[in-house]
Amino acid sequence: MSVTPFDQQNLPTGDGHTLFVAQYGQTDAPAAVVLHGGPGSGTQPSVLEWFDLSRQRVVLFDQRGAGQSQPHGEIINNDSTKLVADIEMIRERLGIERWMVVGGSWGATLALLYAAQHAHRIRAMVLRGSFLASQRELNWFFQSLRAMAPLAWEQMTLGWSEEQQQQVLATLGTQLLKGSEQEAEEAATRWGAYEEAIMQAMSGKLTLPAAPSRASARTIGKYRLQAHYLLNACFTGEADVLKAAKALANTPTVIVHGSHDLVCPPENAARLAKLMPHARLDWVVRGGHTPADPLIASALREAVLALQASP
Repeated sequence: MSVTPFDQQNLPTGDGHTLFVAQYGQTDAPAAVVLHGGPGSGTQPSVLEWFDLSRQRVVLFDQRGAGQSQPHGEIINNDSTKLVADIEMIRERLGIERWMVVGGSWGATLALLYAAQHAHRIRAMVLRGSFLASQRELNWFFQSLRAMAPLAWEQMTLGWSEEQQQQVLATLGTQLLKGSEQEAEEAATRWGAYEEAIMQAMSGKLTLPAAPSRASARTIGKYRLQAHYLLNACFTGEADVLKAAKALANTPTVIVHGSHDLVCPPENAARLAKLMPHARLDWVVRGGHTPADPLIASALREAVLALQASP
């Protein structure tokens, strides 16, 4: 989708960061904000396909250090508390009273953390492929998923000691945050190739891993931010995320989760649903994790449409 924003800004946070913000659709229509995943992935214009831009106002922005926000890959003054404050700052700067919040993966985590403090500013919420910021999920992705993509995992950990293989995230994080430029590039390359293999496995296209291409500066910044957050328990924790979900009893919510999501296990959606009995849980049969999955994208369009008229 090629759509021109009606407004585009670079908003300073006051502590060394500048946020890229773009608005689409109709200025006087009900507003929605999309919180991208990662951390560090940046927003993608393709998410606009979930919305009817003739009847909605959609705000996209890149979180600190991600996408077009500057400085790229910066971890100083970058934590979940500041990201929550940024969301509220953007709402105030744009003069929006209340909005729909749509978050996927890490963005779903952030949506819940934002709601814990500003539920009265949210008229509806869509949570896709929810990440709960738990050690359980990190162990699953970096260690247990070896069983689903054994060749890719072996390629990611090639040449490592047994101790390093038992602490994949810590090993990658040390190289990204404390290593040389060459070590950071190699770690980002390994991480990215493994992540891509998991995405392929979810789509049923498990193939022999090819020699990974060298990570770009943008990719290195993305995984540097992910390492920064994941090694610090995302500066929150599963208990805080679940507590926030439990408190949203009056917020119209749709939880979208793929039955074949290997990145954020389906049990995450089941946990949220138990705490949010008012929410609609949409299981996407054979759906994966990425919103580029046509099945997931279709479910997101339906969820946004269902909540569009929320007061």
